[in-house]
Amino acid sequence: MDSDNRLYKLAVTPTGRRLWTYMAAILEVTEMSQGKSFPLKRFMVNFQTHLDGGRIESGPDGYRLTRIGHEYFQGRYHAESPQRVERAAVQQMIISIRSGVGEGEWIALP
Repeated sequence: MDSDNRLYKLAVTPTGRRLWTYMAAILEVTEMSQGKSFPLKRFMVNFQTHLDGGRIESGPDGYRLTRIGHEYFQGRYHAESPQRVERAAVQQMIISIRSGVGEGEWIALP
C-alpha cells in the first residue's frame, strides 16, 4: 500500500454484518490480506478477540494476519459462513475507505 494515499475510517465502528464487511475491506486496503503489516489501531482499537484467537499478531511494523487469521477472514466469503460478507459490499466499503464518502460519517485516518 502506498503510504501517501489518504485513507478514511468510520467515525463510529459498525456492528454485525457491517463490521464484518468493514474489516474485510480494511484487510484488503491495507494489504494485510496479502501478508503485509499495518498499524491496525489507526482504524479500530478493539480487535482483542482476534489477537487472543491467534488470527492477528503484533509485530514491529504493526499487526498482521496469521495463517489461521487469513483462513478465518477468507472463510467469511463462503456462502455457508454465519459471518458471510458479500464481495460487492466489501468493494463498496473499499471505495469509502479510499474516498471518505459513503454511508455513515467518515474521518481521515490519524
